[in-house]
Order: sequence, then structure tokens, then C-alpha cells
Amino acid sequence: MARLGIDDGCGEGRFCPDDPISRAEMAAWLHRAVAHINSAHTPPPPVDEMAPGFSEDNAVVSRAEAAVMLTAAFEHLVAVDEIAGVFADTGDTPAARAIEGIHAAGLTKGCATEPLRYCPHRPITRGQAAAMLARAIQRAEPTVGLVVNEPQAARGYTLINTFRSDSVYLIDHLGRKVHTWRIEDDEIKIAKLLENGNLMVRLAGHNDDGNDRVAELGRTGNIIWEYPYGNMHHDFLKLPNGNVLMLMNKLLTSPEAIAVGARLPSTSGRRWWYDYLVEVKPTGASSGEVVWQWSVMDHLVQDNDPDKPNYGPIAEHPERIDINYTLFQRPLIRHFTYLNSLDYNPALDQIMISARNYSELWIIDHNTTTEEAAGPKGDLLYRWGNPRAHGNGDYQDQQLFRQHTTHWIPQGLPGAGNVLIFNNGHEYNGLERNYSTVDEIALPPFEDRAYQLEPDYAFAAPQRQWIYSAPNPVDFYSPDMSGAQRLPNGNTQICEGASDVAGVIFQVTPDGTTVWKYINPVSRNGPLAYQGDQDRDTTYDTYRAPWYPPDYPGLQHLDLTPKDPIEQYR
Repeated sequence: MARLGIDDGCGEGRFCPDDPISRAEMAAWLHRAVAHINSAHTPPPPVDEMAPGFSEDNAVVSRAEAAVMLTAAFEHLVAVDEIAGVFADTGDTPAARAIEGIHAAGLTKGCATEPLRYCPHRPITRGQAAAMLARAIQRAEPTVGLVVNEPQAARGYTLINTFRSDSVYLIDHLGRKVHTWRIEDDEIKIAKLLENGNLMVRLAGHNDDGNDRVAELGRTGNIIWEYPYGNMHHDFLKLPNGNVLMLMNKLLTSPEAIAVGARLPSTSGRRWWYDYLVEVKPTGASSGEVVWQWSVMDHLVQDNDPDKPNYGPIAEHPERIDINYTLFQRPLIRHFTYLNSLDYNPALDQIMISARNYSELWIIDHNTTTEEAAGPKGDLLYRWGNPRAHGNGDYQDQQLFRQHTTHWIPQGLPGAGNVLIFNNGHEYNGLERNYSTVDEIALPPFEDRAYQLEPDYAFAAPQRQWIYSAPNPVDFYSPDMSGAQRLPNGNTQICEGASDVAGVIFQVTPDGTTVWKYINPVSRNGPLAYQGDQDRDTTYDTYRAPWYPPDYPGLQHLDLTPKDPIEQYR
């Protein structure tokens, strides 16, 4: 109340919450609150100038009168159509509809329980009135769905799917549903719209070994193709040749790790997962042929045991992966490398990988056979983000922090060829870096089938082109999931996937101004019933929220007639 300039207390730094509120004060509060909501610039006159004739005897507002005044002042607080008898003491009084209306809107829980009572004739205190009014203001400002839409926003379509929900929604720039995919008895983790109008998704594992799988859904949610084999996780993409590239993982036991130079005691019983990539050519409705493969385990270096493979100075081999870098991180990890995103550059025939536990992006050559990919040709062509992961820097040199969705900006867009990264935060020098950024970098030239190396064996550093952070950095922080995407008009759409208000999707201009903002209204339990009902104890995590321009080929196969928003409005 004080922050919005609605009330400055009763004098001498006090609020007097237990005092009754006068009609004049209540009128002034409502006036100022409505002015705030309507973005009025002229404050109302002080209370004593508005109503000099009121006296203490006739100015006290009852709780019933407060309900009527609130529903009269705020358009979004609608009195109920029919009295349901929620409260035992309101009966069919003239204020009963207003009282039940503010109860339905979440402004009051009444004055007593067993039975539930409202105490309509009791004077309302300044504290009670302030609580109701503050909640009314919060309900007036949308908590989910479309909350910002400025003229500078790029007009297009966005996929909305909550991590591990059964539905995916395509919305337009006004937050209206235009298409819905739903799959029975399954959970969708990531969704991408294909150029044929189908949806490619990562489905949560429900088979015997709990593995995730990739599937292509038709326009009604029917499964057209799926690949239910192996240990698929995190990301996938459809290549220009129609094949599907996937992230997979396999179990790495302590004996296996020790055999390749891990610094572990022989009695260690720990186990990890290591990552590998497969390219699958679909061959049937639920089958595919692996036509290319690349594994982390073929590109290791270690300086622990000269009698084990891949022994050598870590700093002299930035093209290889130090197996001992992550094995002893705290807290102890289950995934050795924890790769979490893929991207493909058709012009270079290269694959970019986000290595979360190394806080680096890696680039490998796709222009190899599987046999070549297991040898020196499959070593890292480039890496960046955390030079201490390859012995060429320290904590102060680290630039990436458990990042997601590293990718080249596609041709035809502002910044084409640069790399865009959602830099999550979450770790720095053993402590948390408790804010996120979106970083755009320009990689060094790729010449003679190689990226430039510096004299100290490290790869040449990229040039930073742009960075987005919140004015108060800690206000923008998603320690997990998330992504960013460059749009045709130069804006960047950002998915803040796992923040305190999870599933915030917003567009920023190059100068960092937010011009479009949408808050995911879908929990794992389904869409919210009403605007304002968001329950922060429920999960709204959103892994990504891809944006598509109106001329995207996949959209031409869909009926884009606007429908209602996902959330409902009272």
C-alpha cells in the first residue's frame, strides 16, 4: 500500500492496522488503487480535502460495505450471479452477492470458521481493508497468460508446453490458442514444430527401463513415428536429410572409469552416466537404423595414470575431454558430462553441444563416418566457456555457468552465424552465481577445417556481441532448463523456464526492453481454471518455448483460427 502511494499510514511512522477505516479513507484508497491500475499520472487529493464533513460517528465502514465498494470499484471483481450460501451469516442481505464475489476472487477467507462466517456488520479495520485491496490490485494485474504486448514485439506463434505435461499449445502473439496437441497416458518434455506441420516431442520414459523416447505426432496427437530404444535424454533435432539426431547416455561403472584413467579408488562403487550421440534413419512406425554415432568416451584425456589410455598433459589437449574434471564436483553428480542441447550447422556440417557439467559449448565434425568419429577426426573442433575444464584458466576466466540451448543463429536473422546461449548461472568459484544472462558471441573463423588455436594450446576466444541481463541481475534467474531465440526483427525471445515464477516467456529489444511477455498458465496438472489462480506450489517448468514466424512452412498445414486463451477469465 505504501509502495504504490495508496496510503502513508496514520502518522508518526505507524499504520494503525487495528483501527476502523473511515468512508473517506476507503474512498481515497479505492481512487488511488484504480488510478494505479489505469496508469493514471495525477494522484487524487488528500483524504482531508476530499471529505472534510465526515465525523468519526458516521464514517466507519462495515465489512459488508467494504465488499460492495470493492466490487463497484474493480471491474475484475464481479459479484456472483447466484448466492451459494458460502458464509453462514450473510443470508440474502444486499451485500451477499458482493461478499461471495470477493471470496471467489480470493480477497477474503471470512472472519471465523465452523461455521464459515464473514461478520458483515462488523467494522472493517485498516489492516483488513489493506489486505483486501492489495489482493484486488494483484488480481487486476494478470498473473498468467499474456501480460505485455507492445508494438515493437515480433508477431508470430509460440509453442507452450509444461515439462512433463500431456498437452502442447500453439498460441499467437495475443496469447490465444490456435492449435493443441494432446497425447494420452504420456508426458511431453520438449516439443518442436516440424516443417510438415507435425510435432516432434521427447516423451517421458514409461517403459521397463524408464528411458525417454523421441516421437513424431500428427496434428491430433497421434504417434506417427517413435524411437523407443536406448537411453535417450534431453535433446533431439531433425536433420535436413530427414534423420533424427539424439542425445543418449550409458552407464559408466567405477571399474570402467578407472580403466580409462579416472582418479578413483579401486573399491569405489559409484556409477555415472556418460553421453553419446546417435543419428537415426526412421525405418518404420517404431524403429530406426543408427547411421552415425559419436561418443564422449572416445575423446578423453587424463593425467592420472600413465599406464592407462589417453594419458597426457590436460592443458596441451583442449581437443579432448578431461574425465577427472567433473568426477569430484560437489555436490556429487550422476552424469559425467551431462550434455543438454544439440544444434546443427548445415553450411559447416558441424554439431554444437552444450556440456552443462563442464560449463562449456563443444563443436564436433559431423562430416565423418562412425569409425572416423571415434578417432582424432571426432575430437572437439572447438570449445568455450570454462577454460579450467581443460587446464587453461582459472575460476576468474569462466564465462559460462551450466548453460542451456547453445545454438548458431540461423541465416537470414540479425546476428546470423553468431552463437546464442542461455547462461543459467548456478555455480561460480564454488558458490552460486544466482542470476542468468543471455549471451551472444561471434566464434573465431573456421579455416582449413579448424578453429584457431592460441600459443598456449587453448582455442581462440570468441567476441562478445550482445548480452541481456535484468536491470537488477538477480531478478532474472533460471538455474535449470530455459533458452533464447533471435527473431527476424532483431528482438530476442527468452524462455525463463525454471525460475521462481516458472515458465516466463518474453521478448526483449536489442537495448533490453521487454516488449512481449507471457507467463505459462499450464501446470503439470493441466491448465489453470482462472486467471489469478496460479499456485506457486505447483510446477510450471517450461523447458523451451520455440517461436515461429507466420510464414513458417509448418504453420501452413494447421488451422490457425484464434480461440480462447489457455487460461480462463472471470
